[in-house]
Amino acid sequence: MGWSAASGVSLHYELSGQGQRTLLLVHELGGSAESWAPVLPALEPHFLILRWDQRGAGLSEKVRRPFAIDDHAQDLKALLDMLALPPPYCFASVAAGAAIALDFNRRYPGQIAAAVLCSPAISVNPERKQYLLDRAELAAREGMRAIVDASLSRSFPDVVIRDRKVYEDYRGRFLANDPVSYCLLNRAFAESDLGPTIASLCCPCLLLAGRHDLLRPPPEVEALAARLPQARFEAIESGHVMPVQATEVLADRMLHFLLDEHGYRQAAAEPKNT
Repeated sequence: MGWSAASGVSLHYELSGQGQRTLLLVHELGGSAESWAPVLPALEPHFLILRWDQRGAGLSEKVRRPFAIDDHAQDLKALLDMLALPPPYCFASVAAGAAIALDFNRRYPGQIAAAVLCSPAISVNPERKQYLLDRAELAAREGMRAIVDASLSRSFPDVVIRDRKVYEDYRGRFLANDPVSYCLLNRAFAESDLGPTIASLCCPCLLLAGRHDLLRPPPEVEALAARLPQARFEAIESGHVMPVQATEVLADRMLHFLLDEHGYRQAAAEPKNT
């Protein structure tokens, strides 16, 4: 566990695992690095893993000034430089985390070796944008409890609740968000549109859709995969937040894609030089 202020904002991060290849885990809007915790035991033997709380989220600094997706990408670059973690990187993202991955790729081309995009959200249509802005203002005005049930009914529907404690833990973390920072996080995503940059992500990509995802349903994710130069699409039994809703299946798909299909097993098995 550590904190970095390399980008001018205090970011909480966790570095774990082993291997020469660095795997970056990007959390969802309203989530935190903790969303990725369930899959770590499967991934850590093969990768050096960096996960972090985005500005305004988790244990990172709670901000009060507006920011953009581009700031998230620059935060990540500053963190990677501070930790002296060289590219290329493997990326895995949940939902709006894909927008951060794409913006990072736009700013720092050639640094992503492979990407797993879970329920990828890279832009919003006008109706969805207004929903995000309205939700942001309601949270800032009345607190997270005013939006928690409506939000989780779409991202964490009953059909994917297999363990009530897993759901209650996620709900508790959602309620613990700082409402003002959460408002700014929503606004940053609502104002972004990474769609025009997607073709520049030329590395191998695995796009995963949740069959019960009410926010990014499988046809939408499949259409996105068709726009990428080297992408494969698959639907799994999950909702919107795969690391906590389909932990074992997600870990299996990630390991097969990154290690078996794209040859990172040997590199990951060798100890990191010190």
